[in-house]
Amino acid sequence: MDEQAASEFRRGSVRAAGLQFHYLEAGSGPLALCLHGFPDSPWTYRHLLPRLARAGYRAVAPFMRGYAPTGVPADGDFSSRALANDPNALHRALGGAGDAVLIAHDWVPSPPTVRWPPSPRAGAAR
Repeated sequence: MDEQAASEFRRGSVRAAGLQFHYLEAGSGPLALCLHGFPDSPWTYRHLLPRLARAGYRAVAPFMRGYAPTGVPADGDFSSRALANDPNALHRALGGAGDAVLIAHDWVPSPPTVRWPPSPRAGAAR
């Protein structure tokens, strides 16, 4: 990662699902929550975050549960239930509303397990 690309993003952290999640962020507006899978990191979205920001979104890519600098849960819980809860908890903690969008790949739980208010932007790419 070059310094110019890294400087395009704000870094932050938020408490959700009993963990301190760290994240990269760009833009402002409705939440676009970008979730990475294994073995990736939020840097997977380094090209997409600025585009989402230009499109009027607050694009947030957290370091998921167990990916430094986000911690490993004290109870070691990486169950499907815990993983499905993380997007919901992050949505709430980041102030997401009904117009939020979820962008995810790999092992992240599928949209039916993520309980957000209905959105006219809802959809899935397979």
